[in-house]
Amino acid sequence: MPQRTAIAISLILTSSLALAQQKTVTVFGNFTGQDQQSFQKVINAFEAKNPGIKVNYTGSADFVTLINVRVQAGNYPDIAAIPQPGVMYDLAQKGVLVPLWNSALTLVKRNYSPAWLDLGTAEDGKAYGIFHRVNVKGLVFYNKTAFKNAGYKVPKTWPELQALTKKMAATKTAPWCIGIESGGATGWAATDWLENILLRTAPASVYDKWITNKVKFDSPEVRKAWGVLDDIVTTPGYVYGGKTTVAVTNFRDASQGVYANPAKCWMNLQGSFATGFLQDDVQANLDKEVGVFMLPMIDEKLPTTLEVGGDQYVVFKGKDRPEVKKFMEFLATGASAAPWAADGGALFPHKDQNRKAYKTQLEQSFVRILLSAKAARFDASDAMPSAVNLAFWKGTTDYFTGKNLDQVLKDIDAAYGK
Repeated sequence: MPQRTAIAISLILTSSLALAQQKTVTVFGNFTGQDQQSFQKVINAFEAKNPGIKVNYTGSADFVTLINVRVQAGNYPDIAAIPQPGVMYDLAQKGVLVPLWNSALTLVKRNYSPAWLDLGTAEDGKAYGIFHRVNVKGLVFYNKTAFKNAGYKVPKTWPELQALTKKMAATKTAPWCIGIESGGATGWAATDWLENILLRTAPASVYDKWITNKVKFDSPEVRKAWGVLDDIVTTPGYVYGGKTTVAVTNFRDASQGVYANPAKCWMNLQGSFATGFLQDDVQANLDKEVGVFMLPMIDEKLPTTLEVGGDQYVVFKGKDRPEVKKFMEFLATGASAAPWAADGGALFPHKDQNRKAYKTQLEQSFVRILLSAKAARFDASDAMPSAVNLAFWKGTTDYFTGKNLDQVLKDIDAAYGK
């Protein structure tokens, strides 16, 4: 046999042996498009450090439906990236998840604030979830240059925001752009409004009891929060297009209205992830174009509580192989955050992350808000049972299309127990 042929055969055999020895981890989540591309960079960083492990990610916008179908069929992925704690609680109750093992728990306790461990813990008291990409909500985005040219100042109190809103309305450009259309998830943006208002008008304990149905939607506290939103959307000139257009305006388009020429509105309430879908020319100059302030407290006697959201990763029963555990523990480190942080549009809760990985001062400011928060609560609708979450989305949509609020509140409460 010629020497070159022998070498070629040897290389093929070596390569085949390496492939045969390679271990595979499967991950299923809800992020697609650009988010999926950014997560692939996280996977690439892991695989570079662990050449014997291949991670295959599959994403679907219908994640919640499909993961339940797969669980019913016993067709589990190794790992799922769950955007709603309520789904994790359901799966834990069904006994299909593996609690975090000691080395993973140690990492989470060392590298996260206690709130994230609490959010990843099910009703049985066991921790199942490791959070990775997260976001901050209750942020008011504005056009920095237009604000300055108009002589507006960032409001620090609710009365100051009310005065500014009235002043803006007098210019005939609406103070607020609000859009809640989001395909099958239409309504979620309105639930963010109500959750943030409730955290500013009632103690966090009320918010917690609301999630667990110990405080009803048809309660004085929730009605009060809804009244604050109603005052904004029903006052003529306060919302671009008026109340009835909110349900048919896409949430991304509403965000972009602030930077349109001419501007459609002055302010938009959104999460930190909004930087990922603003106009290209605005995204290219975030620090120059975009200003942000927190929605002020309404009852100033209450402590400030931050609303957050995010994806937590869980391992399914029988899937806790060494390579699966290794990838999970990688996600609990700042090294796994850097590739996605550099792409923009995402925040990470890891204490050991490199904040300079974020390309803009704006996103670095979001990280400071996230890591310095003394109290935080997860997006309430996402923490509620799936049926209630869907009813909440539908209820807010019904409200904006004219349904009586009394009936809306009763409809959502009725979703408990279904």
